[in-house]
Amino acid sequence: MANLKEIRGRIGSVKNTRKITSAMSRIAAARLRKAQNAMDAAREYGKRMAAVTGEILAELEDAASTHPLLSTNDLSAVCYVIITADRGLCGGFNSNVSRTTERAIKKLREEGREVHIITVGRKGRDYLKTYKATSLAHHAAPNGPQEVVDIAESITAEVMGLHAGTFHGVDVDGDGKLDEGAGPRVGEVRIVYNYFRNVITQEVTDERLIPLPMPAASKEEPRAAVTHAIRAFEPDLAHLLNHLLPTALETAIQQALYNSVVSEVAARRSAMDSATDNASQLISELTLEYNRERQAAITKELMEIIGGAEALKG
Repeated sequence: MANLKEIRGRIGSVKNTRKITSAMSRIAAARLRKAQNAMDAAREYGKRMAAVTGEILAELEDAASTHPLLSTNDLSAVCYVIITADRGLCGGFNSNVSRTTERAIKKLREEGREVHIITVGRKGRDYLKTYKATSLAHHAAPNGPQEVVDIAESITAEVMGLHAGTFHGVDVDGDGKLDEGAGPRVGEVRIVYNYFRNVITQEVTDERLIPLPMPAASKEEPRAAVTHAIRAFEPDLAHLLNHLLPTALETAIQQALYNSVVSEVAARRSAMDSATDNASQLISELTLEYNRERQAAITKELMEIIGGAEALKG
């Protein structure tokens, strides 16, 4: 029979936990709207940037040879940009990204390909350390729109350097600072993050960053041909691509970061709501158990009193 004092202590402990999870849920709900508004604004910009880039690249006969960001540079090495959070208590948000990356790394290594990592968020870096995957660079998870822009700019410079062979320094000890030494060169850069569908659904997405994805062939061939015939670029196309393609790459990274921020907040809200509901259910069960044990104790005392009275009568 459980001790009544122990049950009361457990009830009090669970009630305190429920207060914490409820407060965290309300905080996440307050942050969600602001983060979602920022993501929606950035997503619209990203769509327009992708459309403009795709429209220009669709007119090039041999786009892959036009700019380095469109070419694999014939190297098999791959760099993965992994976006997670610095904190936990958000359900499977971090573990889903980490496990997806782990499976991808395992498959690439089985194919004999070299894999390098750039991490955003402490959880992803710590997980991959246990999998013996050292990050070339590390960034703290962003907390606001300005941090998203700054981190995207840094990652863009890093992945372009890796692709061009100009990247220097490796974050061997995981302190976020690049150590001395020449970095590797890669032929492909991919990014793994949580894509925000809605408050309930966040999908782990694995996308290619470099070479930049080429647009699908247009079904309106006659119209495309006419557009190509009358379009002129000023300055010339080479100068335009030198500015446009790095901007498109940075925009794609920004989109991933914004989606990850909103997904983290939504996942934390759902996790804390679930934890609060579970705590309430546990409190109800413990309260019922407490009342049963208390009633049993009272009944036992009454039986002892009645038994003693009957013994005195006899």
